[in-house]
Amino acid sequence: MTDSLTWRALEPFGVEIERDLSQPLSPAETEQFRSLFNTHGLVIARGQALSMERQRDVCALLGPILLREGENGFMTNEGGGPSASELNWHADAAYTEHPFDALSLHALHVVDGASSTRFARAEIELPDDLRDLLDGREQEMIAPHYTVLAEVTCDVRDPLAQKRGVMPALYRNPHNGRTCVWVNAMQTARLLDMDWEHSRDSLHAIYDHLYAPANVYEHRWHQGDLVIWDNIALQHMRGNVEGVGKRVLQRVIVGTEGVAPHVQAG
Repeated sequence: MTDSLTWRALEPFGVEIERDLSQPLSPAETEQFRSLFNTHGLVIARGQALSMERQRDVCALLGPILLREGENGFMTNEGGGPSASELNWHADAAYTEHPFDALSLHALHVVDGASSTRFARAEIELPDDLRDLLDGREQEMIAPHYTVLAEVTCDVRDPLAQKRGVMPALYRNPHNGRTCVWVNAMQTARLLDMDWEHSRDSLHAIYDHLYAPANVYEHRWHQGDLVIWDNIALQHMRGNVEGVGKRVLQRVIVGTEGVAPHVQAG
């Protein structure tokens, strides 16, 4: 018996590991787990039964666990409204100086195969003209109003925002040193130092590459699934989950600061 994780590559990216994560990982398994995360950005383990404490223990192997006031660590569609609405492509807290390092969702109660979360690689090579356009440029990013989370934000000249920030259009991933495309459909309002129409059209051209089917992995949820992803390397989105049956996911954040639309910045 070798002291290593059994895993397989997913297409077009990510890995699935076979391991009962309710039991502690050995030092060798821990090192391999971190390597898989940093290399592939997406780690999936099926058939898990993890308490919140144990899920936090697993995620703590990647960095400090962030606890945010006003959140209980569970995502459910039972309330309807924003908790069940479509969420367009984004990375959590991307509009701040401290975007989350990683996110983890564990399916506590889902109808098998009825809902999904999609992921897109931000660490991609764009055509030279689009890469040159983003290189060294800043963008205005927002936390959109809860009523427009499914919209493409750059299509509106002055979008409603709960928070605003200025961030680079290209971002260096501290986990692996690779450059990420940091614009996204939900949170990017405009590229700075160009007129609005040019910014809008350029962003749509970039999104054609970011969200092309060949650059997207769709995870269809089944009971017991655990998904952990690099919030810098990947963007994520979900469709409307009002009609998919009860959907309860246990959520853990790896990060250092808890800025969110409903949290006042200090």
